[in-house]
Amino acid sequence: MFRRATDRSSAFKDYAEMVAAALSYGATAIGGARTAALAKAAEIESRPLNVSDQWVVMIDPAGMSAARAAELEKQAKSAQAQLNPLVIAVDQADETTSMRVVAAISEEGINSDVAGYVSPGAFPMPTDDVPSPAEEDGRTFQEVARAQDMATTVRDITDTEDRDGNRVTTYTMMDGSTQVATEYVDQGLPSQQVYPAGTTRVLHSDKNGNWISETMTTPFEDGGIKTHVSWADGTTITMTETADGVRTGSCITADGRESVLPDEFFTDPLPTLAGGALSRLETKAGQGIPALTSAELDKVKTGAKWGGPAIGLATMAYNMVSAETLHDACVAGVSGTFGTVGSIATAGVGGAAFGPVGAFVGSLGGSWAFGYVGSVVGEVLCPK
Repeated sequence: MFRRATDRSSAFKDYAEMVAAALSYGATAIGGARTAALAKAAEIESRPLNVSDQWVVMIDPAGMSAARAAELEKQAKSAQAQLNPLVIAVDQADETTSMRVVAAISEEGINSDVAGYVSPGAFPMPTDDVPSPAEEDGRTFQEVARAQDMATTVRDITDTEDRDGNRVTTYTMMDGSTQVATEYVDQGLPSQQVYPAGTTRVLHSDKNGNWISETMTTPFEDGGIKTHVSWADGTTITMTETADGVRTGSCITADGRESVLPDEFFTDPLPTLAGGALSRLETKAGQGIPALTSAELDKVKTGAKWGGPAIGLATMAYNMVSAETLHDACVAGVSGTFGTVGSIATAGVGGAAFGPVGAFVGSLGGSWAFGYVGSVVGEVLCPK
């Protein structure tokens, strides 16, 4: 009996020493690789750049010229190329450590004496929190994330009046795309009134001048209000509220399918949370439809994160229908993977094919595919 106990104790000692050796190796390997990666990140952040939690090099939000933004984008891409090998080294050290630990606990003659045979398959590798830049998907993820960040960062604002006295505010993003807000005033004569007085319109165009979306809030003479959004693919969302507070809405896809917006679109807290900072739509849960107002647009400042009203509504719609619970929807709507309000960055990393990334901020040859947002909104709200 004592010999058996001694044998098992000896086996356990050997087992513990092998696992400890594997973990000790990991502490050294991972620690060294991580220190090098963090040192490079600190060096990068000594410039007007920052490194996200996903190890993506971004440009610090601030007002700047187009030339300065272009120069910083080049610097960000160069810094990313320098950082990636160090991030890959961390991943490789982690993977090697995991393999050593699994090998240690699976060693023949040890685990069978300690707790029976343990198959290496009993310890599946955990999924990565960050897409590996060693793979094409990981590098694409970085490009999309940086492009998303630039497309939702205001670098310049100009405030003018057109020939009719309407206030025109142009918000230029870091990537050169624009959101032009026009607030229409009373022209005096109906024949001269392009849109009813009090109408606010935001026209979103990419850096090449291609139309992405248009959002317009129009007041009715009887006290009601309407917000209409149209995307480049032909998808539209229309929401109305009568003077006595009756709210309705619908979505029509490019191929003509129509669906009534669910009551939750107007009554749940999600519109308030997802609508505000990302879209600068005036939203109050249960107290009206999302609407463009001068007061909300004036809150957008140089250096701010702003996706625009159409992107805000698209995100709202996507999250409401795709999230399993309202809580999940609110979390997605408020945080987003990159801290930008609304999950236009990505709903998941790694093998999730970028979730709504491709829909909201797909980058093809440097030109934005925001028009695809309309297709996604249509598929979500108007399923076949």
